[in-house]
Amino acid sequence: MNKIGKAGTVEALKAAIAAQRGTVVAEYRGLKVSEITALRKKLRAIDAEVRVVKNTLIRRAAEGTPFGELSTHFTGPTAVAFAHGDPVAMAKVMKEFAAASPKVTLRAGFVEGKVLSAKDIETLASVPSREVLLSRLVGGMASPITRLAQAFSGPPRKLVYVLESIRKQKPAEAVAG
Repeated sequence: MNKIGKAGTVEALKAAIAAQRGTVVAEYRGLKVSEITALRKKLRAIDAEVRVVKNTLIRRAAEGTPFGELSTHFTGPTAVAFAHGDPVAMAKVMKEFAAASPKVTLRAGFVEGKVLSAKDIETLASVPSREVLLSRLVGGMASPITRLAQAFSGPPRKLVYVLESIRKQKPAEAVAG
């Protein structure tokens, strides 16, 4: 690769680092083109991407940024997944891919300015999706209102049941009266 090509690659990596909302660094050994293409397709569907990078170039691109704290993980064959959307969804895809393929090992991650260990990435991947969390929140907020409405409707309902049972016990008097 010539100097212009390297400089362009470093600039593209700097742009990807600046735009990312979350990152997973993985080691891959012996992946077939079809396997990496399948991973790229899954990540693209959730607004994320994976790049196979040269360690020296990603270190140079990360230099002087909080992302540079990941430099120790840039060794051997390195693939870096960048999330432009939901970092949890990207972590799930990467975790599933690594679990399905012994050729891929998750090394580290980077979310909201913090470096994550491989174990932290797996924990992040187990977090429910944003939609599930929002639905739980709405359900939790609606629950007290529902119980309050049921409590207020309880006494009138009981009164109706009492009156109905009294009416059934004294049908002759009600008709005669």
